[in-house]
Amino acid sequence: MAGSIPGVACTRASGERSTDDKEPGEEACLGVVAGEGFEKLRSEKAWASLQAFQNAPGNKCPECWLTRQHCCCAGIPQTQLRLKVYVLMHHVELSQRRASNTAKLLLQFGAELLAWGVQEHDERLERLISEDLEGTVVLFPSKDAVQARELGAQAAMQVRQVVVLDGGWRETSRMNNGISPEVVRCVVDSASRAELGGTRKYAGGCDGHVQTAAAFVTLLRELGEEESEISAVRDGLAHFLSCYEAQINRSKT
Repeated sequence: MAGSIPGVACTRASGERSTDDKEPGEEACLGVVAGEGFEKLRSEKAWASLQAFQNAPGNKCPECWLTRQHCCCAGIPQTQLRLKVYVLMHHVELSQRRASNTAKLLLQFGAELLAWGVQEHDERLERLISEDLEGTVVLFPSKDAVQARELGAQAAMQVRQVVVLDGGWRETSRMNNGISPEVVRCVVDSASRAELGGTRKYAGGCDGHVQTAAAFVTLLRELGEEESEISAVRDGLAHFLSCYEAQINRSKT
């Protein structure tokens, strides 16, 4: 049956069953399926909302999500990255479109935006990964993640494409779990908020935590990419931050 989970009867077969006839675990299964369906619906709505915004952005720039008065796009350095980059964004980030989001900056450098939970996008990501499984990494600090600098030093593996997850910790953890475990996870260890700045503060004593674009700059550096590429993305991030700070009228902290 389409949509069924092996071992648990999640949908009715021919012939109705009463509630008392449900197998153990079926209620939980139905809850999981309903929850996943709700998440996918929210993702579809967020993607549609983004497209509508891009067609009629009002006073905001449809690319950097800052106000037009503080748009950073004209000052972003132009460069062609060696890596293919796919930004997999959670529907919360897509629907809110906060000025403080830094992952969107990577699109200025040729990254492709994919919406997690949108079937067409999920299928495309799966296909892209399958076409170059050995050359793909997911930028995510999982327990089994490999240090990016180690990957950069390995002759046996050349990283050719990177999947960048964007969302809160709980959201990106779920997104990561949905990607094949065969794909190498990688983590950076030299990212510095003091060096690269940030737009959001974090609770629990984690204010040294860096955001998506800063982690990506560090990834380029630790993989040993061309200095011209590293500088372009780093300078682009710095320019974005200055425009963002001008918009909110405060200094970087």
